[in-house]
Amino acid sequence: MRLPPAIEQMAARFDALSIRERALVACAVLGAIVMLWMLMVLDPISGKARSLEAEKAALEEDIAAAQNGIETAPMTLALAEQKKVQTALDEINVQLASKSAGLIPPERMVQVIHDVLSRQRGVSLVSLHNKPVTSLVQSVPEETTGTAPAPEDGAEGSTPAAADAAPIEASGPFVHPVEIVVEGSYLDVLAYLKALEALDWRFYWKVLDLETQRYPINRVRIELSTLSMDKDWIGV
Repeated sequence: MRLPPAIEQMAARFDALSIRERALVACAVLGAIVMLWMLMVLDPISGKARSLEAEKAALEEDIAAAQNGIETAPMTLALAEQKKVQTALDEINVQLASKSAGLIPPERMVQVIHDVLSRQRGVSLVSLHNKPVTSLVQSVPEETTGTAPAPEDGAEGSTPAAADAAPIEASGPFVHPVEIVVEGSYLDVLAYLKALEALDWRFYWKVLDLETQRYPINRVRIELSTLSMDKDWIGV
């Protein structure tokens, strides 16, 4: 199938460049695609997710404070406050889950990447693997405040010191990254990237590195990621 004349002219002009010039042009085009994607999709979604996580963290602190106050405050009032804060926290979790709508589920990422690659001519797979899952919310140590109570009169020994601070388990949403390395000509690799972008599912594009191995073959390392409220790579 013949390409449109405009694309053929661009390909001819690209082939006329030196290897160094081709590499520079390829990096510039791929970089522009990544920057456009980050500006239009990634930054707004990530910013909203961080804002919601900040609200979630504040609500979790309120829940902890309400639980600590149960012993000194009237039981009915303390439980009512805890329920109110828990309801607000549940609403935040619903909003966080909705932010990942349209993103590909983690358990389908590898299969979808393989399917698109199998339909793309001129591009070969070098490696494909999952990377460690991370949380959008950084874990913080749980601090113990106050002093240990004094022993009762006549009690033997002393009260043990407070236990060392233990890290709080990270909460969702979680980032599930996949690293894929492919080889092919510039136009074939570009067509593969456009095929990924054209999917009904969406990804976060985090890394896009291009290296010219031998003309006209380029090696491209791509890191794609998605969001999920589940920590594990379910089904992978």
